[in-house]
Amino acid sequence: MNTENDFEKIRASMDGLTNEDILRILESYKVKREYDKKRYDKVKDNADFKKQNSESTQKWIKNNKEKHKKSLENSSERRKIQSKLNYYRRLNKVDKFQEKFPILWDIVLEQHLPTAPM
Repeated sequence: MNTENDFEKIRASMDGLTNEDILRILESYKVKREYDKKRYDKVKDNADFKKQNSESTQKWIKNNKEKHKKSLENSSERRKIQSKLNYYRRLNKVDKFQEKFPILWDIVLEQHLPTAPM
């Protein structure tokens, strides 16, 4: 997936839109998100929904073993970085983290992890 090309396509398609059109699209998106959230809040504790969701997840994992493995590796790395960063955040020494782990600091900025002291 090439996100740069995707952004260019979106920009090109929005050139002919007026501010009213953009506001209407955003409002429509907001209403749909609220509707979906309310619907999910109603069904999330339902036993049938949980069972169906679990089965769907297991099926996806079975069919996408490599993607799942990569996802687990990525989240594991992220958790390790986040844990180390939080240690320095609690001590109010984020600058020391930045000096000591410049490569990890680039990842922190890339992933938009919180860097303010705790």
